[in-house]
Amino acid sequence: MKKVISLFLILTLVVSVVACGGKTETPAETPEPAETPVVEEAEPADNEAAKPAADTGKPLEGKRIAVAHISMYDEWCTGVYDELMAQMDDYGIAEVNVQDANFSIETQQKNVEDFVSQGYDAILIDVTDSEGLKPALDKAHEAGIPVVAFDSGTDWEHLISHIAWDHAETGRLTAQWVANYAKEKLNGKVKIGLITFTTLPHTKARSDAFVEELEKELGAENIEYVFTQDFDQSRESATNLVTNNIAKPMDVIWAPVDNGAFGAKIALENAGIEGTIVISAGGWGKETFTTINDNDPYYKAAVGVPPSGIVQYCYDTLADYFSGKTDIPATQNIELVVMDGTNIADYMKYVKAE
Repeated sequence: MKKVISLFLILTLVVSVVACGGKTETPAETPEPAETPVVEEAEPADNEAAKPAADTGKPLEGKRIAVAHISMYDEWCTGVYDELMAQMDDYGIAEVNVQDANFSIETQQKNVEDFVSQGYDAILIDVTDSEGLKPALDKAHEAGIPVVAFDSGTDWEHLISHIAWDHAETGRLTAQWVANYAKEKLNGKVKIGLITFTTLPHTKARSDAFVEELEKELGAENIEYVFTQDFDQSRESATNLVTNNIAKPMDVIWAPVDNGAFGAKIALENAGIEGTIVISAGGWGKETFTTINDNDPYYKAAVGVPPSGIVQYCYDTLADYFSGKTDIPATQNIELVVMDGTNIADYMKYVKAE
């Protein structure tokens, strides 16, 4: 019996020691759970620092960007292409694929669909037709591809932003320039030839605003519209249009884009007309700059829209999007300026040496 009791006491002591051991070890292990959240909280910061976008300040690092361009028909449009390529390294962009729709809705639809199937990270688009492109743009949205429009826009509901300029403002600025010219040179009266292009909403907005602002500045009774006629965006068409009206005296010929303005200049030169000047609501590039700088007797002024600014806004907007910003403006307009003999020297730096 004594042996049994002794054995019982020994077992009780062992159990007691093991149990106390577990209790005394618990406080020793308590710091470990307390330390674990510290490690877990530090990991997200380390992971973010490891990402190229956060570390390099380039959210577009390694991205593949597709561009559905409306056309390459003039120097401004090719200037946009040049800037897309020139600026991509600054943002760390891996690839920029520019496709020219040549004003074709069908071609641009296919371009967008191809971009989606090829898995591009983002799409920039100069829209040919706001409504007609929506089904193709819907496919981009369904694939999680952000879309930013530049120049011509769209009211498509998923657009990240529209980068452009106030097209109506180009009309107003040119109207103010013509009004000042009329007041200084023509006793406040002017005979106007209007080369228009009403098929595209943005060029129509330019001519509508030009007329409205000019009548506000001079009064409708002091303005004679010698002709108001659409052209097909080619210089030849503008030349023919002006030639058909060349017998009618005109003080100023206004055009929404440079092709129209230079077409008018050619017609005036061919006919040897004196005293008629040309102004463009959208001009850019070597030809525009040097023509104004050389004090051409016809081509006198143009609204300048730097392609570099358009491209920078586009890339910055995509960088903001990939950085997670949610307050990106739906519309972003870059600054406009009328270039003429008073300030053209500031723009000659953009003329590339041969």
